[in-house]
Amino acid sequence: MADKPLVSINIPSYNSEKMIPSCLEGAVKQTYPNTEILVIDSHSTDRTRDIAASYQARAILCEGKLLAARYLGYKESKGSYIVFVDTDQILEPTAIERAVAMMDDYDMIVFETWSYNTKWFIPKLHGASKQIINAGFGKPAAFDPTRGPFLPRFFKREILEKAFAAIPEKIIPDTIHPDHAIIYYESYKVSQRVGGLRNAIYDIEPDWRKLWKTQYRYGASLRSIKKSYYGNLLSQKMEFGPCFGRPLVSGVQTLLLAAIIKVIEWFGYHFG
Repeated sequence: MADKPLVSINIPSYNSEKMIPSCLEGAVKQTYPNTEILVIDSHSTDRTRDIAASYQARAILCEGKLLAARYLGYKESKGSYIVFVDTDQILEPTAIERAVAMMDDYDMIVFETWSYNTKWFIPKLHGASKQIINAGFGKPAAFDPTRGPFLPRFFKREILEKAFAAIPEKIIPDTIHPDHAIIYYESYKVSQRVGGLRNAIYDIEPDWRKLWKTQYRYGASLRSIKKSYYGNLLSQKMEFGPCFGRPLVSGVQTLLLAAIIKVIEWFGYHFG
């Protein structure tokens, strides 16, 4: 392994026993031979940590929320490269191997994301949205953190070190959304060497219940962020909604999903 830098796969979790097996399967089946898997768990009450242990992942308890979990994962990681993967995502088997091969030219890599499941109403809308969004993958400004819809998932360790050092400590424990966008904003100030990797990761799309629960929490979390340093700087990113595109049916489905998410986030912001 001497010529293969260690890659740390960071997976924040909370009560994720239904989806994390598929996520961990994607992590352990990578063609790249030198990885470690960290599950940073915010005190799940289900079997999440037991499942992580069955995949030889290192489970680490986190006292804070999502931004805190990503920060703790970075601190606990031993790798030269760090990958952000969520429990509802599945890595394509060659994704890490292909990303490592790009790192002579880049400091961060955006993973093109597709839908793992598109049956039923909400997953179908998500699949259409990804089709529209990915049409702009790699175009000018697409990887700009305040203008484009894409976020990197693969980082050189030293980039995250500088990014986390710039994030005010007081917002780290309680921030849920937009945690990833905040990290990217600070990373982009350090380096604009951002590359894109096609067909890299798949989202396990939510049903109605999970969509409502997730976006309601995100909406509630925006109240504190909009009062912070990042409120104005990331307003475009936080308010981003997929734009209309072609084919026509996918474009309409994309706008419908964006409208549904905005309504749920509105409820979360005002009543959560």
